[in-house]
This record gives sequence, structure tokens and C-alpha cells, in this order.
Amino acid sequence: MLIADNLWGLSALVLLVTGVMRAFAGFEKGTDYYLHQPLFHLKMTLFVLILLLELAPMITLIKWRIARGRGGAVDTGRAKLFARISHVEALLVLLMVVAATGMARGVTFA
Repeated sequence: MLIADNLWGLSALVLLVTGVMRAFAGFEKGTDYYLHQPLFHLKMTLFVLILLLELAPMITLIKWRIARGRGGAVDTGRAKLFARISHVEALLVLLMVVAATGMARGVTFA
């Protein structure tokens, strides 16, 4: 589980860096397009929701890593809750992909 968490964290970092570059570093359509695109705001809102949902699992997994590093036991009592949170996060990522598809196809709300 800790390895999977590392991979998810790495993929989130790559997506964040490339997304910021596309939106604000002069690539693609430019900053003005993104800042005035409602679907971009939806994507960012979903991203913030995912980050907020991920705080408790992230902090717990960090504590688990520290405990394992010291040879201690970990309390997996909240693992089912974290699995449910993960399912919600996956749904939010899917909604982000739908919003991104709408942006790529030029969907606007005028």
C-alpha cells in the first residue's frame, strides 16, 4: 500500500507540474484562456477537493512509514475509511478528465 501511495503521489506531482506549465508558462492556449474557462475552474475546484480529502490519509500514511521505520506497529483501523475516500477521489479524477475533455473540445458556457 505504501508503494502504491508513492506512485499516486508521484503521478499527482507530474500532473500538477505539467498542468501549471501548460496553463501559466506560455504553452498551449495561454493563461488568459484558462483563467476565463469555466471548465478550468471546475477542474481546479475538483483538484482542491481531492487534496482536502487526501490530507487525513496522507498524514496517517506518513505516520505509518515513520512507525515502520522505527520497527513499530501501525494501526490499520481507519484503512476502510481511507479506501472509501480513495473511491471518492477516483470519481473526482474522472470528473476532472470529463472537464478536460470539454476544454479540449472547446465547450464554453456563454
